[in-house]
Amino acid sequence: MHFLSHYYTELPNNNALFVVALGIPDLTSGFARVYNAKLKNAVVKESHENSFVHEGIMKHFEADKRFHQSPAFNAMVKQCTAAFVNEGLNRERLRLSVIAHLAVEMMLDRQIVIQHADVCNRYYQLLGNAAESSLTSYFENFGLENEKKVFLERFTFFKARKYLLLFNEIENIVFGLNRIYGNVTRTNFTDNDTPRFAGALHNIDNIMRYRWQEILTV
Repeated sequence: MHFLSHYYTELPNNNALFVVALGIPDLTSGFARVYNAKLKNAVVKESHENSFVHEGIMKHFEADKRFHQSPAFNAMVKQCTAAFVNEGLNRERLRLSVIAHLAVEMMLDRQIVIQHADVCNRYYQLLGNAAESSLTSYFENFGLENEKKVFLERFTFFKARKYLLLFNEIENIVFGLNRIYGNVTRTNFTDNDTPRFAGALHNIDNIMRYRWQEILTV
């Protein structure tokens, strides 16, 4: 799942620390390793501020596990991959199934931005309401100094940029896909790739606008 989808599926929970924590694994490099080594089986005192952060992190991983095993999600990823191939994108040079996985997650966020702008606005409001001292305390409690630094830097930018609001334009999603995929694989989309990705995603968008809630319901 992507950021806004994680929040949407946890509504009506609007605790600011919980909502921020839903995004911690995706904003902090290598966080899955930390989760498995230190957090997965940790016990945190209930009702303490750290417990809200901890619960958000746990919910993130629980939701991703369910979501990535969902037949509806995987069927849409296959359909998106086929749309990329039909547009003439080179699957020998690009891992189109990986890009499709990321694209479907981002396109789900797009549907929320378009159809439920209030949810997106509320999401960013909650991010701004979360006490940074409480977030810092959680990382420090588990001795995660490096992770704390990485998260706070990216979280500050994430809040200020409000880039999810840009998902109302598919071209911005293509830009985001190129950045994410390029950072991981060191392979960037070419000038010919970009309009082909956009064309494929416009077709996928026509399908997902009617099915996105079904895909998120796992």
